[in-house]
Amino acid sequence: MCEPGGGGVAAFLNRHPYEVNAERVLPLDGGPAHPVGADGSAVGDVPMGGAALSALNKSVRNKSSLNKNKNKNKNKNKMAGAGGGGAALSSLMPALELRRLHQLPEADPFTVARRFVWECLDICLPPGPDFTRLETAVLLAMQTRDAERMRRLPDIEAQAAFSVEEFLRPLGISEVAGYEATEGLFLNILQATEYVGLLYKGRIDRDRPNVVEPRLRPLLSVPAHQSFPSNHAFQAHSIVFAFNAILPEHPATEELQRIAQNVAENREWAGLHYPSDTQAGKELARRFAPYLRDAFAAGFLAAQSEWH
Repeated sequence: MCEPGGGGVAAFLNRHPYEVNAERVLPLDGGPAHPVGADGSAVGDVPMGGAALSALNKSVRNKSSLNKNKNKNKNKNKMAGAGGGGAALSSLMPALELRRLHQLPEADPFTVARRFVWECLDICLPPGPDFTRLETAVLLAMQTRDAERMRRLPDIEAQAAFSVEEFLRPLGISEVAGYEATEGLFLNILQATEYVGLLYKGRIDRDRPNVVEPRLRPLLSVPAHQSFPSNHAFQAHSIVFAFNAILPEHPATEELQRIAQNVAENREWAGLHYPSDTQAGKELARRFAPYLRDAFAAGFLAAQSEWH
């Protein structure tokens, strides 16, 4: 996607703050309900597509609130030196980056697609009913392994409200001042990818495993939204791909990948996701990564500067 050019875009966004809802980008000040073109001018009213997200879904706010409350308890020296990262930690949703995702690329206005490219990424659709039955059989077999399920239960419960702490610890920056931009980027990625993942879930509309197989006993309350793709897999691997873009030579990159896979697979052990949901979440993270880097370009540069 195109980088916004010149001061025209910034001036337009400052004059017309926007609110993202389930159907379109709406102005908060009564201005025109349009995305912004690459030259800073408003482009035609383009629906965002996807199912209704209940104002970006309550779970986004809940997770953000949990992370915000946790960050308030971190050492004061870290927050005092936060700079740009502190601003990221205090925001509920990365609104500017979401607006950038919803800006149209440069194109003839008569040929612009009604959907944004990142809403239509080529990921495999869920398997058919025969393969789905095989997957439920696998989940039932996992359910019989009580010892392994109980071993994973503390992590499953802790990961229900997604936190970036698991990804900060192997990098050696948990509770350490000077890496606020990296932590802020991770938090904002979690929130943005939850929003994007919900769009795909609503469009594909796959039932949860326990709906297909009533004998499954999930270890957690089953979320109200759909199953495919797994947002935990999407979010966790998006953080991994983001850090690989920032510092691929870091020795902890393989550990981050292991953590992301563990977070995703724990949702299967909890009885909440099929294995194909997990694979689709990882694949969506891989394909969405370039659009994420474009929308969060400033955050990527700020995080990278902390490591050099």
